[in-house]
Amino acid sequence: MHNIVYYRELVSAGVSTRVIRQAQACCLRRLCSGVYTVLARCSNSRHRRFAGFIDDPAWIDLHVQKTPAQLRDDFSYQEQLRRLRILSYSRYRSDDVVWGVSAALIHGIPLFDVAPGPISVIHPTSSSRSNEITRHVRVIDEADRCVYSHLALTTPVRTALDLVRELGQQAGFAAMESVLRASLIGIEEEPDLRFGYPPGFQRLARERAVESWYPAVERLKNGRASARRMVDSFNPMSESIAESFCSFNLHALKINGFDQQVSIRDSNGFVARVDFLHEATRTIIEVDGIGKYLIEGRAAMNKESDRHNRLLALGYTVIRMRFKDLLHLNTFSTKLFAQAPTLRKFAGASR
Repeated sequence: MHNIVYYRELVSAGVSTRVIRQAQACCLRRLCSGVYTVLARCSNSRHRRFAGFIDDPAWIDLHVQKTPAQLRDDFSYQEQLRRLRILSYSRYRSDDVVWGVSAALIHGIPLFDVAPGPISVIHPTSSSRSNEITRHVRVIDEADRCVYSHLALTTPVRTALDLVRELGQQAGFAAMESVLRASLIGIEEEPDLRFGYPPGFQRLARERAVESWYPAVERLKNGRASARRMVDSFNPMSESIAESFCSFNLHALKINGFDQQVSIRDSNGFVARVDFLHEATRTIIEVDGIGKYLIEGRAAMNKESDRHNRLLALGYTVIRMRFKDLLHLNTFSTKLFAQAPTLRKFAGASR
């Protein structure tokens, strides 16, 4: 799929190196050494042989519907290219295990602001570095490995734990919550949860932590205490990386009493399911912002305004956190305490 073709296949089909190089400005994209993907059915007669390697018409349609500039700014598309590169790389060694950011891309773990780089693998005896791949000498327990397609890679749980050291605690915590949530309700098509979660959802999450997460933490060589605290705190209710960042900040401030995904009603019925609620201070935190409503139009914005006013009428303080407000704890705490100063007496409390 995705019209993957290797250099040796192109040469066997009679395509010269010069034509391959020229086509990369037209209908062909290089993923990594000796690996390409066909992007279009090209009208250039010298490129007609590329059409024989098209096995994914949807991939062609995507490149017809969007301009190169749009694709360049499309985060999910760029992640897909990085994922294809990892899957199609042809020079893995027999004991290589894909890990870290590279394993996260394969597992579909959400990442934020991670620059492209070499494929990351671990190997029991060999270390090396090139523009294509970086190997680290490391031995990993068999229980922390899995297989995807033809690749050996770290399990989603181990990958998330590794990201704590590789990307920092906030990003690692978001990865952990994403993996936990996906293990409970799936990652491709989430059920309709607008009006609440199934009974026992949190209990099932803690059971999963005991079964899968704590044993994986104990197999870590370093950082076990920190990872254990994060497993103690993570929550499958976070529905986005932004909510996970917000949850991490609340834990870092040690603010006791916030619940996630709480349904609120008034005399007219259901009002909203809010991201974070601190009932003791009647404080609501919403992290989605208004950007998503620009796509849906004025009707959606009016609906959100009505929802907001009903919450205010019930006596709640509603704080809207933009994504950039979540990235640094000082920015987050300044905005939080400025709009809800009564939360200060809950900060630093033991949980």
